[in-house]
Amino acid sequence: MKAVARRKSALVFLLLCVMVVVLSPWADAPPPSSSFIAVMEGEALATAEPEVEEEISSLLVEVAMDEGEFAALSALNEDFAFRHPDIEVELRRIAPEEAHEIYRQAAELEEAADIMLFENEWVKAFAAAGYLLPSDAAFAGKSLAEQFEALSGPLKWNGFLWGVPKDMDPLVLVWNTELLSAWLGEGVALPLTVEQWTAAAKAGAEAGGAQSWLAMDGHDPLALLAWMESATGERSDDWWTRGSSVWSGTVQEQALALLVQQLAGVAFTDDDRQAIQAVRAGDVLAAIVPNSEAAALERELNAEGSSALEIDHRSWRLPFTWPRGRSYVISSRTASEEAASVWIAEMTAEQAQLQQMEQRDLLPVYRSFYDGDRQLSNLIPGRANQAFPSLSPELSGPEASERLRQLGELWSGLSEGRLTLDAWKAQWGEAFAD
Repeated sequence: MKAVARRKSALVFLLLCVMVVVLSPWADAPPPSSSFIAVMEGEALATAEPEVEEEISSLLVEVAMDEGEFAALSALNEDFAFRHPDIEVELRRIAPEEAHEIYRQAAELEEAADIMLFENEWVKAFAAAGYLLPSDAAFAGKSLAEQFEALSGPLKWNGFLWGVPKDMDPLVLVWNTELLSAWLGEGVALPLTVEQWTAAAKAGAEAGGAQSWLAMDGHDPLALLAWMESATGERSDDWWTRGSSVWSGTVQEQALALLVQQLAGVAFTDDDRQAIQAVRAGDVLAAIVPNSEAAALERELNAEGSSALEIDHRSWRLPFTWPRGRSYVISSRTASEEAASVWIAEMTAEQAQLQQMEQRDLLPVYRSFYDGDRQLSNLIPGRANQAFPSLSPELSGPEASERLRQLGELWSGLSEGRLTLDAWKAQWGEAFAD
């Protein structure tokens, strides 16, 4: 038994020795290198791109609009925000009658908004003062080739465009045809001559003074120009190139004299709807109002089947009439020029043009709308080369805004009875001697 136990012990000892021999090289081996792990981790870091936060552009947009139009623009801007999450836009509404002064002060203090909505006649003066950036990049696709010269002309300066047209809303005459026939006889044709206007004014005075022969804004120079264009059959944007001679033995002098002599028969108001209602009620023969207001009235009358009123667009056949256009401009102090161009391009695109025409009766600025729509083409021929709105205004330089402001002061003085015809002529010569 002892012999068997010794053999087992020897066998176990032998196996232990074999294991020592086999495992001893591993015991002396160097520890595993970390280089492989380092390489793998390095490769993983190289192939995994770091997450970069998308840059957000911020825009402040100031627009001179009434509340209804501002609500429509806000809805368009919400759609824009959905498509452009990388552009944050703050809209701010300012009163239209205070807009020019607000924009001027903000520009001088270097606090102007990134984007502003200007009347076209303001653009060159601000551009010449260094307050704006060129807006060429904001014309997307075919939009630049679609522009009318009456709108784009006032925006061109030093080889650049400094604004992007948004809309236009020329002034028109709204007539009470029953009153017209009663005062001037059946079958009288429009437009009236200065002599016919004079007869109408006298007929109104003979009626006892309860009715006015004209309603218009006594402080808006464009209202005066619109009436003068209708009464004289001549464009008014060239008055300044003619100097004082425009009031010497001309049809313009006759028309202005009529206003002075029959001032008591003119209803002066800055409320366009009130003026239209006065015409509709038979209290006024004719009123100068924006086309948008007249178009809304026309739909209402068509629905009623009434024919007592007539919308007169005949002065639009002149080579030029004032389009009362508005354009978006980009401030020279913006830090987001590219984003501003994107926003303007979408706010002036075809869909936006169509929407503002349907909702606000503001006329579009693309020729193609007039080519493809019979009603619009009856108002304005899209491709006419020598008629409104295919020609630029004679008065379209950086001085245009100031000259219209001065004309507005003269017109206010006349409409309020503070200026005689002779005083008007003298002050015109002083203000526009150059």
